[in-house]
Amino acid sequence: MLTITPKPAVLGATITGLDLRSPLDDDLVLQVRDALLRYEVVFFPKAALTPLEQVRLGRMFGTLQSHVALDSLVDVPEVVVFDTAKKATTAEWWHADVTCAPEPPMGAMLQMVVAPPSGGATHWASTTAAYEALDDALKDRLEGLHAVHQSWWQPVEEFIHPVVRTHPENGRKSLFVNGIFTKRIVELDDARSEALLVELYAHIERDEFTVRHDWSSGDIAFWDNRSTQHRVDNDFGDARRCGHRIAIEGDRPR
Repeated sequence: MLTITPKPAVLGATITGLDLRSPLDDDLVLQVRDALLRYEVVFFPKAALTPLEQVRLGRMFGTLQSHVALDSLVDVPEVVVFDTAKKATTAEWWHADVTCAPEPPMGAMLQMVVAPPSGGATHWASTTAAYEALDDALKDRLEGLHAVHQSWWQPVEEFIHPVVRTHPENGRKSLFVNGIFTKRIVELDDARSEALLVELYAHIERDEFTVRHDWSSGDIAFWDNRSTQHRVDNDFGDARRCGHRIAIEGDRPR
């Protein structure tokens, strides 16, 4: 029986009682999707799926999206690998995934294949809660603004998205700028753009909008990339940390 246990935070819930190694029926898929929309990131403890099982699970929620710049499994190319044993970098800075694309992923599933003995937690921030906490004057300032998002890989991908996006499924507004991909606000000069982005980043990163997950090997996190950002604690020294991630195709932010 599916059980959803909310985290003591503005986002996040743990889902238990599912056999993720087997296909989920339509009702269970709907319940998980509803939980994702409500809690923005959901956790499946010690699921320990094979790469093919993880791909099958992801496809229940949409078409999978590859990544041109990150290493993936040779035999299961939909699965991106983050393995510090292979010198993978650790995403220490707050970001949403691939916002430089015209249609960034709607969500992603990360399974921690090898968790370090300590450290290496991932934090998620609700950009929905962050937007809703803004005062009306700042909300009004942000309406109609757009930002340039640019990749760090070659060839450069670049796209312009609204600073405030409306969720296509629940209609809630959220802040859609992040410190890795967002370069400038189109309608402002450089100084005003930088000042506003710094202000928004600091606001999003406030503890009251975040949740933390301390990994065990086999855990899966499934997050809504349209309304969250995430980062990793790089505090596990030389210990190995290996994760498998799949991304699900999204829509154009509006």
